[in-house]
Amino acid sequence: MKKLLFVLAAAVLTAAMPLYAYAEEAPADPPAEQETAAETRPEDMFTYTVNVAGRAEITDFTVSDTYTGELVIPSQLDGHDVGYLDNAAFMNAKGLTSVTIPATVSDIGNSVFFGCENLEKIHVEAGNPYLAEIDDGVLVADNNQFLVAYPAARAGENYPIPASVDEIAPGCFGFAKNLKEITIPEKVQYIDKWAFAYSKLEKVNISSMQIDDYAFAYCDNLHEVILNPGLESIYDAAFSVCPALTEINLPDTLTYIGQAAFSGTGLTSVTIPASVDEIDYCAFGYDRDLHTVGGFVIYGQSGSEAEYYATAVDPDNDYENNFTFIATDLTETQPETSAETPETAVITETNAEGEVITEQITIPPEETTEAGMTGILGAELKNNNFLQIVLATAGGIAVVLALTLIILSVRKPKKNDSDQEDEK
Repeated sequence: MKKLLFVLAAAVLTAAMPLYAYAEEAPADPPAEQETAAETRPEDMFTYTVNVAGRAEITDFTVSDTYTGELVIPSQLDGHDVGYLDNAAFMNAKGLTSVTIPATVSDIGNSVFFGCENLEKIHVEAGNPYLAEIDDGVLVADNNQFLVAYPAARAGENYPIPASVDEIAPGCFGFAKNLKEITIPEKVQYIDKWAFAYSKLEKVNISSMQIDDYAFAYCDNLHEVILNPGLESIYDAAFSVCPALTEINLPDTLTYIGQAAFSGTGLTSVTIPASVDEIDYCAFGYDRDLHTVGGFVIYGQSGSEAEYYATAVDPDNDYENNFTFIATDLTETQPETSAETPETAVITETNAEGEVITEQITIPPEETTEAGMTGILGAELKNNNFLQIVLATAGGIAVVLALTLIILSVRKPKKNDSDQEDEK
């Protein structure tokens, strides 16, 4: 049975291992009789290999559990220039407060300082061809385009990402304890794995195209996430175990939502746009232990991936959903339309040349009251000679008929003499 495990491990953090061929291993531990002298050697603080070019590559900081304070990484180990810091090489060195990287280091792996909770500054020696220090201790690479590491204990609640940056490295802001709000500009198209995981971030505004695995996982205080149009993919567990996150608006450019992307959040419902064509298991409606959230509601269009996800079954992954689905295309309020239709009137007149002219006028519904009709007909009568003649003639006839009826009703016929005699 396949289940998503929320376990922080170096294997997950290391997205891509460097393609180096190793020529020799680090020297073996010195003989017992030399142990006292060897304790002061910097070589004993690191595990490293030597590549075909004869450069040392640090793979582990062996005293990370006990070391405290500032650390200057040596430029040489047993005569070999230190050229590379491997993935997660200094991970969880909680006692570090400052690190200095030598100019000899020409490349660096992923999540190198992830979990160094008290690290305040990262220094880079002058002359380094690849790495640089900006903004009082923030590590960048590749001409300031790649934001490599933000010291977890660096002061400041807000950090404006430099305009030159177009990618945020894996684990870059991990465990940041003072950072509360950040805006990720549109130029930053990719937010890599674990980039902000375990930080105290509260608000984030994202204009990126892709949010990678665990990018904001375990951010206990994250309660406001703005996802702007242009976002296409949210990968596995990107916002998992963010209990303060109670609402999210997904842009209609989004097409993919990975497994457990929003598991362990405070969401009780979600509206999924029709643009989404793939949703992996446990993406919504699951707690941090991947148990279903009771009463979870999914809104979306009928026949969309959202509706399919609401009742999706995947026996291979022991996965079965039984969420309430509400079709938004059936519940939207339709605009009200008036049952009234505009009235029309046909006006016919004869011009001076004897031609019959017919004109149709439209009477708007709101003007069909008695007063409105009077005004319209009055205006037409004023401008229509034919109507005036007709109405005048009809009016004259009506007057004559009225007078005749009055006279007939008043005048009584005079009785003749024979009629009088009969009455006697």
